[in-house]
Amino acid sequence: MKPLKKLKSILKYILTLIIAIALLLYVFRDIDLHNLLFKLKRANFTFVYISIALSLISHYFRGYRWTLLLRPLGYEVNSFRAFIAVMVGYFSNLLVPRMGEVTRCAILKKTDNIPIPASLGNVISERILDLIILILVIFLTFIIEFSTLKDFLFQQINSAWSSFNLINFLIGTVLIILIFLVGGYFIIQKKDSIKSMSLYQKIRPFIYDLINGLNSIRKIENKTGFFVSTIMIWILYYSMSYIIIFSFQSTSHLDFSAGLSILMAGGLGMTAPVQGGIGTYHAFVSGVLFLYGISKEDGVLFATLLHTSQFFSIVLFGGISFIISLFLKKNPNGNEIQNSIS
Repeated sequence: MKPLKKLKSILKYILTLIIAIALLLYVFRDIDLHNLLFKLKRANFTFVYISIALSLISHYFRGYRWTLLLRPLGYEVNSFRAFIAVMVGYFSNLLVPRMGEVTRCAILKKTDNIPIPASLGNVISERILDLIILILVIFLTFIIEFSTLKDFLFQQINSAWSSFNLINFLIGTVLIILIFLVGGYFIIQKKDSIKSMSLYQKIRPFIYDLINGLNSIRKIENKTGFFVSTIMIWILYYSMSYIIIFSFQSTSHLDFSAGLSILMAGGLGMTAPVQGGIGTYHAFVSGVLFLYGISKEDGVLFATLLHTSQFFSIVLFGGISFIISLFLKKNPNGNEIQNSIS
């Protein structure tokens, strides 16, 4: 069974990598690579280095915010150690999509003895919060930049509506509701039998820790710190993306509101289930820049420099963080802290 599971993981990795490469080749079709490299050599890399520095600060804030989520569970974690775990998580995401969430929890388990289910619940809470903020950014962007993005928006709505099938939608909705109702009824009727099963007894602690991790966002003591760190993460995301426009003369005239569109497009590109947003990030960012009168070549160049600089910074600092995690002394107080509040 294990070899089959391992084979499925390998095939999934290969498939997502093929999709990423295919998307990248599609974006770079009809692009003069020699001219692209010529323009890249003339770029002002000072702004690239600033962008990388801003991204590292945002990752540190993410680590700090994580420590605030862990405190209601009874775990006091150093912000630096949480930052190291976050960086290793980003590093592993470059290898296998969505693996970073589990990896960073595994690192914290190794360094600070934090149970993976508990920290994973925190991470899921973070992801839900980030998704909500991304949706708000999308709405805000369309409100502020409606005159620029309206044609793109109407085109997407028309495309979605033309392929929409009301009958299939209703059938699918009814089936999903029935599945939930039947499943809920079965669980209620068989709850005593389920609780006596050995499998339930094994996964119960995991589920309990996971739920506690999810609920920790409601129990945060330092709500100001959590709010400020969340705002800072997204301000830094915006800043690290926007500042790259000054690396090229062709994009240096773009205003702050255009930066929102870049943030929105980049956020959507990075949510795609491919390694490091390869291909999707380039397509979304270059596509939205085209709406601002930036040529396809310059848009692809901008997206490539921004994505590649972040990619290699994650490889470098994520790799260094992984090495550091190997030498960090394990915090022996994890269980003691937890037990003290039990």
